[in-house]
Amino acid sequence: MPGQWLDLGAGLGFFVECANRYGIRCIGLEGSDWAVVEARRRYPGIDIRCHLLEDHLPFSDKSITTIMCHQVTEHLPPGVVECMLKECYRVLDRNGVIFLYSPSKHDKNQRAEKTHINLGTPSSQRALLVRTGYEIMAEPNSLRPLIRTVPFTIRLSRLLYRISKLEWLTTSANVIARKP
Repeated sequence: MPGQWLDLGAGLGFFVECANRYGIRCIGLEGSDWAVVEARRRYPGIDIRCHLLEDHLPFSDKSITTIMCHQVTEHLPPGVVECMLKECYRVLDRNGVIFLYSPSKHDKNQRAEKTHINLGTPSSQRALLVRTGYEIMAEPNSLRPLIRTVPFTIRLSRLLYRISKLEWLTTSANVIARKP
């Protein structure tokens, strides 16, 4: 069994529902009362709770094995994100994993979104996770969609990204890390 999972910013609970359907115990925390009510209406029995991420997580130390934080941090002030990551560290079990997926500030469409108040880059997300105690495992970031159209350009852009870390080639700021 993969242990207890936590979905932060669970929205309508689709990830929580999917995890539970595949036998993974998953709890969702969501700041919107409306989304929590809709998730429970749509999927009765789902464990999704209303919770603001600036508050302490309602779990005991080392009680969670995996945390999903998908498309959340860009909507929170930087100080709240850092406090949230420290709380995640507290509740993660030893070797627990956190998936931090966010759009990149280099993506002009994401910068135009008014609710995106805290866009980062792969290196800023990595630095934030390291600063809060995590060990980086992977950075599955997407290259700009325009670059994906020609196979040679794809290979060249990936090579350039690996060699020089040209972050402006990415549309995401994703990092997977673990608690050592």
